[in-house]
Amino acid sequence: MKKIGIFICNYNKVDFVVRCVQAIKEQTFQDFDLFVVDNASTDDSVLQLHQNYEDSVTILQNSENLGGSGGFGRAVRTALDMGYPYFMLIDNDAMLEKHVVEYLYDYMETHESVGICGAEILSLQETERIMDLGGRIDWESGKWDGAFGGGKDLKGRAVIDCDYVSSCSVMARTEAVQKFGGFPEENFIYGDDVEWCTRCWQAGYKVVMDSRAKAYHNTQTSTAEVRNMFKRYYWERNRYRFFTRYLPQDRLNGFFQMITREFFSKNYGAMHKKMYGTAFTEWNALDDFMHGITGKASEGKIVPYVEENNGLAERIRQANSVVIYVPGQEASDYACLNNTLRYISKWKKDARVTVTFQLEDEDQKEDGLILQVCEHVTKIKENILPRVYIDLWRNAVLNEIDYQYFTRFEQALANFQSLYRPLFEELVERLQREGAPV
Repeated sequence: MKKIGIFICNYNKVDFVVRCVQAIKEQTFQDFDLFVVDNASTDDSVLQLHQNYEDSVTILQNSENLGGSGGFGRAVRTALDMGYPYFMLIDNDAMLEKHVVEYLYDYMETHESVGICGAEILSLQETERIMDLGGRIDWESGKWDGAFGGGKDLKGRAVIDCDYVSSCSVMARTEAVQKFGGFPEENFIYGDDVEWCTRCWQAGYKVVMDSRAKAYHNTQTSTAEVRNMFKRYYWERNRYRFFTRYLPQDRLNGFFQMITREFFSKNYGAMHKKMYGTAFTEWNALDDFMHGITGKASEGKIVPYVEENNGLAERIRQANSVVIYVPGQEASDYACLNNTLRYISKWKKDARVTVTFQLEDEDQKEDGLILQVCEHVTKIKENILPRVYIDLWRNAVLNEIDYQYFTRFEQALANFQSLYRPLFEELVERLQREGAPV
C-alpha cells in the first residue's frame, strides 16, 4: 500500500490536466498512487491521459458532470476505501512545485493533531502573487475570505492555522476524515472546502497551511468576478446554506435578517439599473437556498450578465460640467468619490469635474450636473433634485421616479422578508432533522 492517494478532479481542461499530472509525476516524493476523477469531459482529456500515461494514472470516470464537489467527493470515498494513510485533492489547473507532496507529507507525519494541510496557492500567470494562504470565517458578517490574497509570495516558511484551506492543493489525514466525513457533494462547486475544513476542526483536528508547499493556480478565468454569474450563484447559495447549518440556533433569526437585507439592498438597485443577470441570478441563488435546493443549478437559474443602464451615463455625457459634492469624510465617502471619478472618466474623458466638500449656490449651473455622495440611495431621507444622489454602487436618484422607488425600499424589504421567513424556518427545521449542527 502506498502512503498517499493523489486525486485530481477534471472537467474539460485537457491541456491543464496533462500538465498537472506531469508536475505530480516529477515530485521528489513518489510513494503515491495517482488518480484523475473525470466529470464526463467532452474534450480529449481522457484520451490524452491514456495516451501519455497509460497505466500510471487511474482514471475514475463519472457518467455526468458532478462539479468539483462531486468529483472530490468520489475521490474522498475512493481514498477511504483504498485505505491510504493520507490523500491529496488537487484542481486540474494547479501546477505543483516538485517538493509539494514531500513537504505536506512530512508535516502531517510530524503533527498528528493536523487533519488537513494545504499548500500556499500562487497565481499561475503572476507567479509572485498570492491567491490563497488559507482563510478565515467571519461568523458575524456571515462571510468567508482567504487570508493575505493579492500579496507577494512569502519566500520563507510560514505555517498558518486556518479555518479552512483551498481544495486546490490539499492533503488530508485519512484517520481524521473517517471521523468528520467526506466532501459536501451537494454544493456542486464553491464553499465545499470551507465546510469540509469546518467539520475537521469541529472534530478536534487542526487545519493549517504550510507555505513551503507551493502550487500555482490558473487565474485566467478569475479576472471578471463581477460578470461571473456562474460563480455568483453557487457562492451565494452555498454560503447561505453553510451559515444556516453551522451558526448557533439563537443567531439564525439575525442571520435571516442580515442576508435578506444584504440581498435586497444589492439587487433593489441592480433591478432599477436593468442589471437583470445579476439580480435574477442572485435571486435564484437565494430562492433555491430557501427551498433547500442543492447540487447543480437547473436550466435558467444562472442568467448571463447584463451591463447597467440607469441613465446616469447619458446625463454625464450631456453635462457641460460635473460637480461631486462630498458632505462627509468617512472612508466610504472617499471610496464612493474615487469610484464616481472613474465612472465619469469612462463615459466622458474630457469632462470638467470639480470635487467640493462645501457646496455653494454657484455650483449649480443650468447645463451642469451635481452628484452628491451618499452611503446608499436606499437610506436617503430628503429630495434634493436636481442634485443627484449617488452611492458606491453607482445607484443614482436622477428624477422623481427614482426618488419614490428608493424611498420605498424599507417597505419593499419588509414584504420580501415576510414572503421568505416561513421558508427559512421550514429549512432550519429540515436541517435539524437531518442532524445539522443548528
